Amino acid sequence: MAEDQQAPVPLEAALDGDCDAARARGNSLASAFLDDVEADFRWDRLLPRGITPEDWQRYEGYVAEIFTALGMDLRTPGTHRTPERFLQALFESTSGYEGDPNLLTAFPTECRSGPDCRLSQVIEGPINFFALCEHHALPFFGVAHVGYVPHETIIGISKLTRLVRMFARRFTVQERMGVEVADTLVKVLQPHGVAVHLSATHLCTQVRGVK
Repeated sequence: MAEDQQAPVPLEAALDGDCDAARARGNSLASAFLDDVEADFRWDRLLPRGITPEDWQRYEGYVAEIFTALGMDLRTPGTHRTPERFLQALFESTSGYEGDPNLLTAFPTECRSGPDCRLSQVIEGPINFFALCEHHALPFFGVAHVGYVPHETIIGISKLTRLVRMFARRFTVQERMGVEVADTLVKVLQPHGVAVHLSATHLCTQVRGVK
């Protein structure tokens, strides 16, 4: 764990009693838990991907060249902007590489009785997701169920959906996506346990067949 980093984590006091003490305790916990997570920048990177207009135009030219070589006629009203639309759709479908700053918000719980203190399990699902297979860049889609048994920190229930969809909006594989969701929850919350179940349909097998 990187001891010299300061995690800029917004926390709200969620404990009864002394709000100042609760806020200080929550900040200390979240800062310690998030230092290690921020070190790898895989999930909370806030900087947008930098693609200049010149690069974007060049990429559109590459796409147009490929589509033309494959047989598409780009001179029709329905296709003359297809390279532009395709590139924009691909960019939006991989927005998960830019991270999600809202996932930095954690809350302290009322678990104060040491390492054995545990609360009721938190489960969210079905969570619909769409992803791009890194092998063929074709979509796969399905549902996720995510659960954890909290200890001293929790995140809002909607953040489980955001977490799944952030890792889905990348070039990935189903196996890695499940591991990334689980690992992030472990690093951020240090819960007593985490479970992630993904069920998906892969268009690389549906469209191409099994080869």
